[in-house]
Amino acid sequence: MKCAICRNGITEEGYTTVVLERDQMTLVFKRVPAEICNNCGEEYISSEVNKALLRHARKELNRGVTLEMLNFAA
Repeated sequence: MKCAICRNGITEEGYTTVVLERDQMTLVFKRVPAEICNNCGEEYISSEVNKALLRHARKELNRGVTLEMLNFAA
């Protein structure tokens, strides 16, 4: 797809790192599938991946985690 930010690049499949913070909790997800612009580097995450990230974050919050680094797994 054409990049909505720079309007010049085309997105390609790749991986990114996502950091989620809430209150005193910080979660770092590595190797999150994303579409990445080959011109400006803007990252686009699908709604399915976003839902999985938020679902996992809720579980970690309920466990009382304050800092966690994880490889993403849908």
